[in-house]
Amino acid sequence: MRRILLVILSAATALTACGMPPPDHAELGAQPSGGSSFTKPISFAILEDYDKGDSLSEVAKDFALFKELGVPVWRGSFGWDDYEPEPGQFDFGWLRQFAALADSTGISLRPYLGYTPQWAGRPGKDDQAWNDSPRDLNQWRRFVAAIAGALAAHPSVKSYEIYNEENVPLWWDGTLEDYGAVLGAGAEAVRGADHDAQVLLGGMVWPDLEWLDGTCEDGRAPFDVLPFHAYPETWTPESVTVETYLGSDFEREFLDAADEQCGVKPVWINETGFATTPGKTERQQADWWVRAFATFLSARRVEHLGIYEIKDQRQDTPVIGDAPNYYLGLLRVDRSPKLAFHTVKMLLGLFGTDSITVADNELAVHVRQGAPRKLYHHLFVRPDGKQLIFAWARGASPTVDLRLTRSGRRVFSYSLDGKGTRWRQFDGQVIRGVELSAGEPRVFEVQ
Repeated sequence: MRRILLVILSAATALTACGMPPPDHAELGAQPSGGSSFTKPISFAILEDYDKGDSLSEVAKDFALFKELGVPVWRGSFGWDDYEPEPGQFDFGWLRQFAALADSTGISLRPYLGYTPQWAGRPGKDDQAWNDSPRDLNQWRRFVAAIAGALAAHPSVKSYEIYNEENVPLWWDGTLEDYGAVLGAGAEAVRGADHDAQVLLGGMVWPDLEWLDGTCEDGRAPFDVLPFHAYPETWTPESVTVETYLGSDFEREFLDAADEQCGVKPVWINETGFATTPGKTERQQADWWVRAFATFLSARRVEHLGIYEIKDQRQDTPVIGDAPNYYLGLLRVDRSPKLAFHTVKMLLGLFGTDSITVADNELAVHVRQGAPRKLYHHLFVRPDGKQLIFAWARGASPTVDLRLTRSGRRVFSYSLDGKGTRWRQFDGQVIRGVELSAGEPRVFEVQ
């Protein structure tokens, strides 16, 4: 059975649990936003789950689309129940072929390990043991060592993540202490079998400080990367949007405390997406992706976005969850592109480097006409000096001027289909006459 994500706790609840209630966004005036610029590494991945035995020719078609999109990094599941169906009987034949395909096509692999087989679950469980805590850590350790050892020769395999969304009962039917033990044993086994591979904490449904209490001790952690997920506007109340998901206190309330508990780790949003369920349009999905890239990548310390997912699920495919699970793709089931495929391709091309400078303080927004309510803007500077500007309004449609601290020679405006056109109203520092339609972000590149 293919395993598809379900977020069962709202981001509003999650943020409250973190001590970060979603704030109202302050209105912007003519001045740049506060704070100073900062530079950080950035990276991306695309998600898709494959079952053991899936057609590798079909996988190769997806891999080609990953590269066309501009993100040759895959994240998905390697199920314990698939690859050790009986105790001590490992079945890695298809998996080795999958990794060899990735090697040959230049795709990096970042799998997560999970899905406990029935025989390894706790006594008394029915046939739904996939989310159970292993009853014997030695069996779990043996499996992780075996799979990491089997794939160690494949340069495409970069990391192993220990289970997935374990901080909600649907995905982890065990205690926090159980997970801490499984994480520690899994990390030890990975490093013993493949010392070059990173170890990731299982991606949390939200930035959950309470969950970290059981996985870190005295500023030490068994993992190398701290990931969580973000699905605002698909599995959240209407009050929780892209702009409010992390909350105004994300840095102070979550990052500082996580650093103290676990040591300073890279922070990744390794799953994020927007579903085109009936009633939600492909245009809304494309707009959402622009807002998500700009908002999440402007957050201090968020270094990675995992794009969920490459294509929609067939309606006859069993999934764990509800209707949005079928509609999160950038492509339709037949691999025909939604508008968001072109949008994300454009965004990946614009960011296109392994680091970025967030310089919101170097951009001022002046409202020339209309209501100035709920304006958002972000400025990024690439290592080559090109500036990327994102601006949008929620609930109003003003006309604005965008004033830069750094000068430029020419400006291109990008539409959601990825097409760029020269913006003529530019004097070297001010992009004039930008009309903002409510909820529709504008994207500019200053060369």
